[in-house]
Amino acid sequence: MYLIKYEKSSLSYIFASETIKERKNLSIVLSTDLTEKESWEILKPICRELDDLVHGGNIQFVSGIHNENNGTYKITLKSNRLHFASRGIKDSIGDVEYERGKIRVGLRANGIPANVFVELN
Repeated sequence: MYLIKYEKSSLSYIFASETIKERKNLSIVLSTDLTEKESWEILKPICRELDDLVHGGNIQFVSGIHNENNGTYKITLKSNRLHFASRGIKDSIGDVEYERGKIRVGLRANGIPANVFVELN
């Protein structure tokens, strides 16, 4: 928070104006944590076997975050088996990135944009 003091000197006024402009340009990232249930609801349209995978111990929820600034979701899982399929009009798998023991899937599930990070066991 900046304390702006009005003075007749134009130099003080210019400094205060620049400080306000800088502050307006800062973007604040608002994010909220997702529950396991919320994360599963997002993934269900592209992973129809989700309930079987969860109950069989093949997939575990680690964390979930919703970035309110851009509307995207980040879901982190641990799994030894995955099966994603885009079957609906609002579902799509955009990109897949693999790194030793990890995979990232960029997708849209029921119109919701998400990045799913999976630690492979």
